[in-house]
Amino acid sequence: MLIDSHVHLLPERLASKIRRFFEDRGSARLLYPYAPQAARQALVSAGIDRCWSLPYAHRAGVASPLNRWMQETFREDPFVVPGATVHPDDDVSAVVREAAVELGLEVFKLHCSVGSFAPDDRRLDPLWKTVSGGGQPVIVHGGSAPGGTATAAEVEAIGRVAARWPVARIIVAHFGSPSERATLDLMAASPSVFADLTPVVADPVQVTGADIAGLERRILFGSDTPTVAVAIEDSLARVRSWRLSPADEAAVLGGNAARLVPGARAAARSDPASREARP
Repeated sequence: MLIDSHVHLLPERLASKIRRFFEDRGSARLLYPYAPQAARQALVSAGIDRCWSLPYAHRAGVASPLNRWMQETFREDPFVVPGATVHPDDDVSAVVREAAVELGLEVFKLHCSVGSFAPDDRRLDPLWKTVSGGGQPVIVHGGSAPGGTATAAEVEAIGRVAARWPVARIIVAHFGSPSERATLDLMAASPSVFADLTPVVADPVQVTGADIAGLERRILFGSDTPTVAVAIEDSLARVRSWRLSPADEAAVLGGNAARLVPGARAAARSDPASREARP
């Protein structure tokens, strides 16, 4: 099963604003339509079996209605695992409790550059407490640059969160690009830290099969559809070119994501035809 763990199927009005942000800044041509159902179909057409759809909040007050939209839109869709987000200016405890308990959302996303906060902002402690007990993974886009890149110091800030919350399952978005080496060092030191292979717009993550040796069960595939200039098929081919063992390749391309989000794994088992399902 191919699971794309880094996708943004968002309300069309919000998705349109995000697309305009990139176009106004002269981004490389983004390959996929931003409307959520059209982007979903692009993933299906590329051979993806399941995806995690990750919202993110740029200010207080956005997260709760966005989380509700995710759950309402995709709760009956066997292809999409709807995610949640929170902003440190929110009532974090309330937003996280609603998302995790009332809505049953199984994965969280933090986007530091969009929300203008640091990965180790202590106001997010209620999130880390909740996921430490519940096991929900948190994808952290730790960079502050508008282009989505991260410095080694920003990866180290994620490391401080991992040190304070050692059982929290933290996924470093985009492998911390271009600070992949700092991310590899963090993963070596922190067994609950994972990373995804999601490109940064037109730039693939700069790691090889040799770089991830011994870490294969903590690496996830991601495409960043629809905000990406790298074809999904090309990102898949890049992983396959590493010639990992069949078991390790299967883990990177979907098994690790299924292990992190058991609800999605159970749904996949009950619906083997999910790739063809329509909401």
